[in-house]
Amino acid sequence: MFDVKTCPLYEKLSRGEPLSQSEKKLLADIVREEIKFLLRNQILPTPKDYERWFYIFCNLVASGQKLEDSALIELYNSIYKKESDLVNIELDLKHTTQILSDIVTELRKSLKESYEQASIKEQKIADLQKKEAKEDSLTSLLFEMLMLVRDLKRQNEGFLEKVEAQQKVINELKSNLEKVEAEANLDPLTDLFNRRSLERALKEFFTLCKQSKMSFSLVLIDLNDFKHVNDNYGHHVGDLVLVKVAKVLRTNMRAKDIAGRWGGDEFVVIMPNTDLENAKKVLERIKSQLGKMEILAEGRRFKVSISAGVVQCGENFQSWLDMIKEADRLMYEEKKKKAL
Repeated sequence: MFDVKTCPLYEKLSRGEPLSQSEKKLLADIVREEIKFLLRNQILPTPKDYERWFYIFCNLVASGQKLEDSALIELYNSIYKKESDLVNIELDLKHTTQILSDIVTELRKSLKESYEQASIKEQKIADLQKKEAKEDSLTSLLFEMLMLVRDLKRQNEGFLEKVEAQQKVINELKSNLEKVEAEANLDPLTDLFNRRSLERALKEFFTLCKQSKMSFSLVLIDLNDFKHVNDNYGHHVGDLVLVKVAKVLRTNMRAKDIAGRWGGDEFVVIMPNTDLENAKKVLERIKSQLGKMEILAEGRRFKVSISAGVVQCGENFQSWLDMIKEADRLMYEEKKKKAL
């Protein structure tokens, strides 16, 4: 049975290292054999499948071995049926897309160099052909060489067209991935960061804080009487209020601050390298701007106000969740005072 080992070429591509001429030729051979195999067996070249099969063909072509398609498919299934980490391939879409992009870039470069060389040789042989033809002594060997070069040139032209098409697909895939990634991190209504993104950021900032590399403050904001807005004006007006509050947050925070929608009518603002006093100053600026804002709904105008709790990372907190809990407690204390 064919033994799948570490593929130096794959590892080199993963690290983004330049390839030698011999490695570029090997890369072209690998991709050519893999593409033919995938098309022949009607295997969809998704990033995941493409990278897995590339690894197998990298070993196969480099070792000079030949296997029937059925044997290759059996090998593939034996390696991946249990998601084995035998070859230690990362299947993260971003990583895979970058690998595919690197492969196509190197292949295009190699094919272009080959095409240019073939064009030069074709021209030289064509010149010889004309010269010999005049003397009526064109040899069959010369003619065969010319045909061979022309065949190679046609093959390269075909491969170049396919590579260009693959590059377009990869570019579209990269664009779609960036769009999906952005959508996954943002709240669709307010375009602020969503809770998932905020939690990830809080974990990272809290770790830095505990390592004494960075302090930060956290602000938890809740809209006052938001249920009244939804009940009396409808959820469409409630959504409008959330969008307008989000805009005020964006325009009144500093560039380094991170704002997001925590859920419902709650917002979180993370302020890196900011102590409690300065965090409260930023919060007061936000409250002041919100106080100037009016919402017009069903012929009536109303204002929006918020309650907030502010905390600074320190030894009194054991986790970022403790910071959220304390900010939540302070926020409700403020809300109770306003209700009196």
